[in-house]
Amino acid sequence: MIGAVLNRLAFIVANVLVMIILHGNSRQWWPRIPYLSLRDESVGEHTRLLFNTLAVVTAGQALIGRLPRTYWLPRALTLGVVPALLPGLIWLGRSGLRLKGAIAERYNLALVPILPVMAIVVEDRLAAALNTPEEGVPAETAQ
Repeated sequence: MIGAVLNRLAFIVANVLVMIILHGNSRQWWPRIPYLSLRDESVGEHTRLLFNTLAVVTAGQALIGRLPRTYWLPRALTLGVVPALLPGLIWLGRSGLRLKGAIAERYNLALVPILPVMAIVVEDRLAAALNTPEEGVPAETAQ
């Protein structure tokens, strides 16, 4: 139980750090990473940034053996679902809530840790749905 919570917390922290590194704003002291960093501040580029962030963290987890095989398909689906929701969340802040200035920046900044949390929730729900034991087979013996 505690190990699962720590793994999820590590996933969130890794996503936040990778997103900061890949964002590539003008005040950073490290160079932009070709093909992964933002090219401009458009919604499409931010969606691509979120996908790249999740993909880099997923690749890192797979390389160090921290992504169980039962989560490979749910993670692959999550890589499509969560970035697809980002344009709607950005629209909600800009047009739905009509946020401007500093409040809009806080909203956008709040999305940085919320999006990995949302990815965890989506992934766990997908894993539960996709990795259910076969009907008629007790859970202890199903593989």
